[in-house]
Amino acid sequence: MKITHVLFGYHPSVGGTQIFYKGISENCVAWYKDEVEVLTTNSYYGPHTNSFREISIPEETINGVLVKRYPFRRNHKKIIGFLNKLVAKITNKQSNYFIEMLTGPLSKQLFKALNSTNADVISASSLGYKYMQYPLYRHTLKTPKPFVFQGAIHFKSDEHDGGITPKMLQAIKASEYYLCNTAYEKNRLTALGVNQENIVITGCPVNITQYENAKGHEVRKQLNLSSNDVLIGYIGRLEATKSIPVLINAFEAAFQKNNQLHLVIAGFETAYLKQLKQIVAKLDANIQCKISFLISISENEKANLFQAIDVLVLPSTNESFGIVFLEAWACKKPVIGTAIGAVSSVISNGTDGLLMQPYNTIDLTEKILQLSNDKNLREFMGANGYNKVIQNYTWEIVTKKFRDTYVAAIEKFKKNNF
Repeated sequence: MKITHVLFGYHPSVGGTQIFYKGISENCVAWYKDEVEVLTTNSYYGPHTNSFREISIPEETINGVLVKRYPFRRNHKKIIGFLNKLVAKITNKQSNYFIEMLTGPLSKQLFKALNSTNADVISASSLGYKYMQYPLYRHTLKTPKPFVFQGAIHFKSDEHDGGITPKMLQAIKASEYYLCNTAYEKNRLTALGVNQENIVITGCPVNITQYENAKGHEVRKQLNLSSNDVLIGYIGRLEATKSIPVLINAFEAAFQKNNQLHLVIAGFETAYLKQLKQIVAKLDANIQCKISFLISISENEKANLFQAIDVLVLPSTNESFGIVFLEAWACKKPVIGTAIGAVSSVISNGTDGLLMQPYNTIDLTEKILQLSNDKNLREFMGANGYNKVIQNYTWEIVTKKFRDTYVAAIEKFKKNNF
């Protein structure tokens, strides 16, 4: 089978979607002998930043996957961004057209490659990018292809807020299949009129072996922790939507009742990191010395860190899944997440982790203390999380779901169009 994957960024660009599709692509090549090409931009960074760092190699083969990178327009962003803010100020809502222009990518070369691909099936990610509209215009092409839409939608908790532009909803409905991360995402899409028979829940995968062989003791030694110290960890993107200050405040309160607590905040360096450090700098000295930042760590270092922590906390209110939960469970560690739709579909409250109320420092403090003060509970929840990963979220399981959907999409497309 010939497969085309379309993404805004791909390795060596870093991010959840990049890692996810790199694994799916390489597994299809290695395990199923498929031909896989990736069409992507030449940017290390996503579209939601003004920074640009070029990946200079336009075409290369990485572990059997042909990667083609294309330049895209960026000089329009300042004026479009200004107009979008102006319209939002006047109408009290943003323009879908301007958001589409800002998100892009605006690349004639990428779209030419997409529209002329000889693949048997196309799969693209994620919601909002212009190439996700392929199902709406493919009838104008000489050789249209079946399309599998992977949205990874960050639905807001407000059920009345669809979170999808009308055009993107049309594209989802026009696709052969939609791949989603959770049952919650499927239910929200079904409520918006998407045929539930066309929605496949895949979840996200994690490499168990990578984490089982990790060396957590090295991190604990680096942080000068004893065996009795309890390490609370945040591992993920350092940005405002993740509600990290709530965790810092909850840690401060929990430390007053358990002085064996330590907190580590890890992720890639961003402009938001400065704000987080300023928040920590305002704390008492005896609290500051218990909080560590680990920045721009490698994949191996990240695995070591997951093995080192005792509890993972992700207080974010903007998640489509939360793959860090799986990474913690791969190390048999309990987790604390926010009681929002997608996360509630992943964490079984009281069984493999705990759910906190959004933005609620007091609630999070109580849950940190509940786990930090009970080693048996941590081991119980960690073991249950590990079993959940083994049963649902290995690379073998998720890759097969993707590929089976591709095969079904090809058959459906042939049936409906020929």
